Amino acid sequence: MGALSLFALCSLAVTTAFAHGPHPLGKEDLNWTTDTSIERTLAMNIDFHGGDWFVIWRQPGRVESIEGRECLVGPYFFFDVSDDFAFDIDEEVTVELLVDRRRTDGFNISWDQAVRPTAQEVRLSPDYEDHWQTVTVKLDRARFANRKYEGTDFAIGALGAKQPQPEGVNGELAVCQLKVSRSHTTEVESAASGTLALTVQDEHGEPTPVRFGLYDGSGRSPLPSEAAVPLNPFASTFRQWPLISTVGSWPSPGRYISYIDGVYDAAVPPGHYDLVLSKGPEYRLLHRKVDIRLGEKTAINVQMERWIDMPARGWYSGDDHIHVTRPDASLNPQILAFTSAEDIHVANLVQMTNVGSSGNFRQYAFGSDGQYVDGHHALVPGQESPRSSHRGHTLGLNATELVISQEEYFVYDRVARKVRELGGLWGYAHVAIDAFNVDYGLALDVPLGVVDFLEVLQMGLLNTAYLYDFLNMGYQLLPAAGSDYPYIHIAGSERIYARTGPGFSPQAWFESWQQGRSFVSNGPIIDFSVDGDTERSEYHLAAGDGVVFKASAAVNPDVDRLVGLELIQYGEVISAVNVEDGSESLQLSHTLYPTDSSWVVLKAYGEDGRVALTRPVYLYVNGDTRTWKRAEVPRLARKYMAILADLSTSVPDLNEDWERSDTEQGTLSVWNANRALLQKSIEQALAAYETLIVEATSASGP
Repeated sequence: MGALSLFALCSLAVTTAFAHGPHPLGKEDLNWTTDTSIERTLAMNIDFHGGDWFVIWRQPGRVESIEGRECLVGPYFFFDVSDDFAFDIDEEVTVELLVDRRRTDGFNISWDQAVRPTAQEVRLSPDYEDHWQTVTVKLDRARFANRKYEGTDFAIGALGAKQPQPEGVNGELAVCQLKVSRSHTTEVESAASGTLALTVQDEHGEPTPVRFGLYDGSGRSPLPSEAAVPLNPFASTFRQWPLISTVGSWPSPGRYISYIDGVYDAAVPPGHYDLVLSKGPEYRLLHRKVDIRLGEKTAINVQMERWIDMPARGWYSGDDHIHVTRPDASLNPQILAFTSAEDIHVANLVQMTNVGSSGNFRQYAFGSDGQYVDGHHALVPGQESPRSSHRGHTLGLNATELVISQEEYFVYDRVARKVRELGGLWGYAHVAIDAFNVDYGLALDVPLGVVDFLEVLQMGLLNTAYLYDFLNMGYQLLPAAGSDYPYIHIAGSERIYARTGPGFSPQAWFESWQQGRSFVSNGPIIDFSVDGDTERSEYHLAAGDGVVFKASAAVNPDVDRLVGLELIQYGEVISAVNVEDGSESLQLSHTLYPTDSSWVVLKAYGEDGRVALTRPVYLYVNGDTRTWKRAEVPRLARKYMAILADLSTSVPDLNEDWERSDTEQGTLSVWNANRALLQKSIEQALAAYETLIVEATSASGP
């Protein structure tokens, strides 16, 4: 095992001072029930799979006494219905709540629905005068198969627990009584069934892991057997998981999926089903009808068909942002079956910290000792740390050790330098969604020279604003992409392609991403040449020399159709090919005559949100390696200097923190302890911007 650095060990001693508990969602078991059908009541921080997005913005949920009643008070609560009362049903369920109107203006209720996670908003009339109100809600097609977080069945939250947070509504509610009743309309299934025996092979005829869906005519999925790959998305084990926020099509209204490792056997109720199999964007989607007959075995052998073979061309994909706990090496084959089913060649499994916790999604080792490689697929340990709601979340990838500093948590650049010293890459996460005041972090750390990459593609969104700003100031940064599984997307939904050539290893992939050709994508692939060269990303030219860009882009027709391919210089489109009706592939050719050094990227995009962006190509003219847009530098530098001025006088707002159960006690004390060191870093960054302004003002060029 790669040992923790002395830097990390000295800091770890304080991690227990604020810790709430070893759970990424801040789970709190509450001793509260007013109905024998409720087996457990929990409070948690987040629910991104509840049919909507829910985030606590206040203190965690708790039990309080209100006028002699024991009440749940807080932002969001989960309920586990006893399996003896209801399990794997499909019927309308009624939930009756008694709420304290002085603290409740309505609520959101989400539940395990037969087809997809579902949420319903209930707003209460402001004219209701009594302090207490009984509210009844009908839950359509409730399944209650323990498929919500922690094996729960439904959840109730304040209107203000939605993300983004609505204005003018409470962030908490008070529930003082709860009753659940069934309609008992679920058809009783016979214990007798048929059997599905499924074998899935790759293009070489070898068994291969895949994403698996089996749906009846309404989109309901039979519960999977033990043969499905177990998933541990937070702290519980599931064999079925909701497919949310899907970019592109999934050929069923059903949104529950499983993973299988090439072979799957299960007892299945008789009926007509849709079988759906996928294996990432390089394989065709398989969709066929299946009949399961009572007492019969239905054997199905299928072979996945490639749409494109990127490894054969020397390209391998990676996801920079996956959270999976690995307490020891025994889980590696199980986890790799999951990531290989999405055809992720480099799955970066990142341990996650905050100011109050030294690690959720822990990795048992770092460096080569923590890597697990099977053929051309690998698990690689990394870190999402430091991370805070006040100055952004960061990623450290491929370092030989875990580097954390709880005592100096808000001084990110110290961790960044150590990660890079240990052979890793360091950058900012969630840039795509502009979350967690990432502008503070970028404004500070990019001019300090410690940022390697920005996660510009996530959640189906490509956001290049920050990337283009810093490229135009002359900083060289890599675009990155990551799913942030299990919080946002399925692993591999967004990925980085790096060109390693004929050989594959995790180290070769990281070196290629850093030094060679790469692109980020949630579907399309891009290939291009510069004066016939397909390898380099830096070119030395004489002023006025013509440079010929030839590019092609394509997308799997099962997920999207391309409508645009663009050549972009300094953030402006200088050549484009656009089609109205969409196409599987597009080609572009353009001759550029640069008179000054610059940077260029290529972007492809589809009808249904699929997009790809290359890393910058740098054109050095007459030996000048500064690729800034000189005329824009003073404006951009002053823009980020203003952001730093705001950072220097700011104070973290606990109401912005999604993990308040961990960070409530430590945030302000650590922030105040770090202010002097943080101010030194701010002064260094401001000096770097001042130097840029002086140099840009005195230089010539665009």
